[in-house]
Amino acid sequence: MAHDVFVSYSHKDKVVADAIVSYLEFKGSRCWYAPRDIVPGADWAASIMDAIRGAKVMVLLFTDYANTSTQVAREVNLAVSNGVTIIPFKMTNSMPTQGMQYYLSTVHWLDALSSPLDQSIKQLDARVRGLLSGAPVQQMPASMPTIVIEKKRPAWLIPVIAVLGVLALACAILLPRLIGGSGRTDSDVPETAAEAPEEGEASGPIESIAIPTSGSAQIADPANTGTQGNFQGNYQNDAFAASDGEWFYFRGSDGCLYRMRLDGSERTQLSDERCSSIGVIDGYIYYSTVGSSGYVENICRMRTDGSEQTTLYNGMFEEFMIVDGRMYFKNSLDSLKLYSIALDGTDLRCEGSTTGLYYLTIWDGRMYWANDEDGRCLYRANLDGSEATKLTRNGVDSITVCDGWIFYNDLGDHGFHMLDAETLEDRTLIMMGIYDPVVSPYGIVGMSSLESLHLFRSELGAAGGTVLTDYKIDDISVVEGFIFFTNEDDGNVYMMDIYGGNLMKL
Repeated sequence: MAHDVFVSYSHKDKVVADAIVSYLEFKGSRCWYAPRDIVPGADWAASIMDAIRGAKVMVLLFTDYANTSTQVAREVNLAVSNGVTIIPFKMTNSMPTQGMQYYLSTVHWLDALSSPLDQSIKQLDARVRGLLSGAPVQQMPASMPTIVIEKKRPAWLIPVIAVLGVLALACAILLPRLIGGSGRTDSDVPETAAEAPEEGEASGPIESIAIPTSGSAQIADPANTGTQGNFQGNYQNDAFAASDGEWFYFRGSDGCLYRMRLDGSERTQLSDERCSSIGVIDGYIYYSTVGSSGYVENICRMRTDGSEQTTLYNGMFEEFMIVDGRMYFKNSLDSLKLYSIALDGTDLRCEGSTTGLYYLTIWDGRMYWANDEDGRCLYRANLDGSEATKLTRNGVDSITVCDGWIFYNDLGDHGFHMLDAETLEDRTLIMMGIYDPVVSPYGIVGMSSLESLHLFRSELGAAGGTVLTDYKIDDISVVEGFIFFTNEDDGNVYMMDIYGGNLMKL
């Protein structure tokens, strides 16, 4: 497939890579990145080598994960050897490893730390299109640019509504229907801890978190996300935490599967394999594990006490979720088509011929996705791909569902929208992007595009929201009033309550 841009990234940074590819292609630059563009059955290494040789520009998503990735280093080496122009998109203050410095010492970096992510991606797009059009390139520095450690803001839980005056418009639209207030105010919320706690450290037993009293006339049943065993938003974010009402089941900082009681006691390791896609149904834990290739390859299940571990499916896949008693996923080796399998591992089937189901969401027997063949616009179809309908004029990403509302980021106005799945009434909820959104009875939780991907929460019955941490994070699961997340600064998994308290390393 013809392309101009090769996107090199660690698979742990896929959400940002998706956003970059989505915007660049929306603006007309054809991209190539794995696993999307690897032909089913083709040799992975050969496909990547051919793609790099055929590219004019490489966008290097430079994070701590990419900095230590041997695969990313090989891709950079091959790009340099073939004269491909490299644009490092810097999302960490870490100095490049010695090997990376060797290849990137004379390359002009794009600093994505000093501006909101959406603005940085716009700058990246301008630079890419300038290079592809043959415009003069800015003089390259002779050595690595000095990396300045930015001073962090105090973690006061800054209200986003104070940052954006344009939220007044959203308030005018939504407040007649979004009513009520939380029983807990911002003045009750503790400031974020300045230093990460030690593993398992907490001020005492974990107190249960009540569902906020603020309601929404639009989201009548915020627990109704169309999936079983976990919220749909959690499934779409790796689902590395779940609950059966008695226990938390979660991926620890070492990647392994654990459980502990809701008060934080009796922590027990259940598996020694790296896990994700956790769902708990009828006494079983359903989860995925990472294969030797470094990609998610296995669907497994075990009893909630860790017994009877069984592999139900083997094959590369993405966006696992359980709907109506079946496990659904996109088959990475079959052009990201929708597949499903019974909960006992039988009756594997391909649901239809639709390919490239980006940001897949399932609701009420139909699927919603970003259509790569049409600028990543939002589409809806039956599970077999029939009756496909275009729903938006602009490209979208970060799609999820709750109570019949389809939530998504609009790449045209960069707002967070909600679309009625029946009437197709579309409303702008917040005038900023929210990545990895999880909609639950505890509010909308995600990564704020205006706050350097810091953890953000908005109550269902209010416009605006609150920044909860100064950490740059990845992966979000909301369970029993607690937010489980990965801290990109140290790579560890943490949990905190929805108000920013009870921070604990897992």
